[in-house]
Amino acid sequence: MDVKTEMSKSAATLWFWSVAGFFVALWVLLPALLHTGYRNDVIELQSIAPEWVWATKKHPMLPAWMLEMLNILTGRAFFAPFIAIQLCAILTFWSVWKLGRTVLDERLALMGALSILPYSFFTSPMYNQNNVLIAFWALSIYLVFWAFQTNQKRYWIGAGIALGLTFHAKYSAVCLVFSILAYMFMRKEGRKYFRTPGPYLTTLVTFLVFLPHLIWLTHYHFAPLTYAESRPVLAQWYQQILAPLNFTARQLLYWLPATIILIPIIGFVWQWKVRHHEQNKAKECEKFLFYCFMIPLICHMLYCGLKGVHLRMAYGAPFWVFGGLWLLLRFQEVKGSLHKLQRGVVLAIAFELFIISGFIVAFYLGKQPQPVYYPMREFGTTCEQLWHSQFSGSCPYIAGEDNYLVGFAAHAMSVRPSVIIPQGTWATDDDLNQKGGMIVWERTDDENNFPETLHRRFPQAEVLSERPDLPYKIGGKESVLRIGIALVPPT
Repeated sequence: MDVKTEMSKSAATLWFWSVAGFFVALWVLLPALLHTGYRNDVIELQSIAPEWVWATKKHPMLPAWMLEMLNILTGRAFFAPFIAIQLCAILTFWSVWKLGRTVLDERLALMGALSILPYSFFTSPMYNQNNVLIAFWALSIYLVFWAFQTNQKRYWIGAGIALGLTFHAKYSAVCLVFSILAYMFMRKEGRKYFRTPGPYLTTLVTFLVFLPHLIWLTHYHFAPLTYAESRPVLAQWYQQILAPLNFTARQLLYWLPATIILIPIIGFVWQWKVRHHEQNKAKECEKFLFYCFMIPLICHMLYCGLKGVHLRMAYGAPFWVFGGLWLLLRFQEVKGSLHKLQRGVVLAIAFELFIISGFIVAFYLGKQPQPVYYPMREFGTTCEQLWHSQFSGSCPYIAGEDNYLVGFAAHAMSVRPSVIIPQGTWATDDDLNQKGGMIVWERTDDENNFPETLHRRFPQAEVLSERPDLPYKIGGKESVLRIGIALVPPT
């Protein structure tokens, strides 16, 4: 290699932590300074977090546990979910970078990691299961590959822990297991490990980590499977053909930023040449990563087509976190000086700054989701004051028509009540009717009519005469959040 293309390990480390750390900090500060409310998925997790349950009827709850730990450490600071997002981002970047360093030189490993800097799930204030899934998915791939390379017990155990935590993030982690098994069956470099204790040790550790959740699933009769089966099916037969193709085509949007950023390193498409690896390790890494994005993609396409359901583009997000690294392994890099690396880093930073600028502009134009503009703190304070004007103790339960509105109130109250949501496993409408609580809804006019759906659920509720009107701004325009409140006396 040309001397001018070399980069020291310390220099690469400095570049990585400087660039990644700066943008991670920026993505914590931006929504914390601009927003006054949370996106819907965030407030749903905030509602579930204090319950410390193993799961809802939709998802495992590792993301909620992580969020609640941050709530405790930060004193329930508004920016806690944004820290959670960026902790997932750092773990993902680090996993890609560490894997890259095992098979490429420092400069290419650095670019492989920085190429996913603009990944959509880390440039958004939306914290949900996908952020945690992506992070532990990436960590699992790194540890499994390194276990294959070293065959050391600690890496097999680490891989098992990471895979178990991936299952605790989202059930689609099973696709990653299929990827690993496919690699082991199809590649002779993988098949040889069937004769060693390593994979079986990983399997045992994964099972033990996931076992408490498996017990929960048995107790609740595998409720998430019932939820999955309840998804609306596609109406026409031809949609079952088009839907998988549509899902696959949209996955290209996850590849596009990484590909653009890496152009100074690998050249344009017409310059790409398949790289002939001198090191067997690099060749196996390329093959392993190929299995890790192709097998899950095939699984999702088959599920989409056979079950006749529409899959969101976001379901494929974990598949591509190593996309930039795979491009570097698969295609011959363009020979040249260190300036090519510098141009790649500059392009990554420019891409990120463009996204940041768009985020700020969208906020001031009022183009971001409405809940982020809501006066969450004022809403919670108002609900708490109205409760204490009637009763002396704290409010035990809260419910309503919209989960995000209920979650806003509960999270901002000094003593958080249990939130009753349709997918909840910790409280029901009967609990509120028997032990008391608060019901909130958004009024559509100046009247304080109790919605019929809520009246059927909570027949004992007494509607308060107070009609809180909370002003807020969307893109500089004045708006009002009109709230109706009803109470069930505590026993």
